[in-house]
Amino acid sequence: MQLPQYDLLVFSLVAEQKSLARSATALLNPRLATSSDELSAHFEAERFKLIVVECDPDSNELAQSAINVHRRIPPEDGSSLIAFKAGPDSVLDLLRYTPSASAFAFLAAKPHQLRAHILELLTP
Repeated sequence: MQLPQYDLLVFSLVAEQKSLARSATALLNPRLATSSDELSAHFEAERFKLIVVECDPDSNELAQSAINVHRRIPPEDGSSLIAFKAGPDSVLDLLRYTPSASAFAFLAAKPHQLRAHILELLTP
């Protein structure tokens, strides 16, 4: 059985009103997961071109969160992944994974650049 394909899944544990991922993707009609169980349910029933993971800004678990989500993506998906958290001085710590690169890249970005990173990975 072929599962439905969507462009974007946002996994955010940040409150809706403070979520940079939700505001950056608002007009892109993302699927949304706000818990680990919801994320698992999406992976069981759907496929995605890009998964965006918004980490708690007060947590030091950015890399571990990115790795954990990456391991849950079915291998046949070929999904890209962006994991980020807001850092000090209005800078985002951002990890980016693409199947063609087969590795995570660490980037620093301004909050207004998040949408550009997302659109770049959604564009064929």
